[in-house]
Amino acid sequence: MTVERSLQIIEVLAIELEVPLVLDGTISVSEAIQAMRDRCLGYALITDEGKLVGIFTERDVFLSVLDKNEVLQQPVSKLMAPAPVCVREMDPVRRVVTLMHEGGFRQIPVVDEEHRVLACVRHKDIAEYLVNHFAEHILNLPPDPEQLATTPEGG
Repeated sequence: MTVERSLQIIEVLAIELEVPLVLDGTISVSEAIQAMRDRCLGYALITDEGKLVGIFTERDVFLSVLDKNEVLQQPVSKLMAPAPVCVREMDPVRRVVTLMHEGGFRQIPVVDEEHRVLACVRHKDIAEYLVNHFAEHILNLPPDPEQLATTPEGG
């Protein structure tokens, strides 16, 4: 199967994904940042009554929190990006890649029909999937496929 075909037919939950960081929107910004640090993640999915309502990312920390200590005790729901772009569990990986590319996103939540969080796909998950399943196509390509080596490697 080709890389292109795989991205079109493989469902998003077929990729190995870590358990997402899901937090209630009432916790403080400082608690959300600490939870992100503890899990070494650049995001937290924010819920209200179990349903996804937003995403809080390291970008939000840089733009809205850095050097503003007064916001650290505010609810994270005040600084999150509301209504994040999401995919459903049966969506193909290609849809995730397209949304990431078009929106400049590094992570996209996966939700069910009731908008409950199932997972979160990170750009690193897509790269790992491609390397694990198509290593011979990806790892062996020169930066420019038309490039011809003029000397032996190391020579």
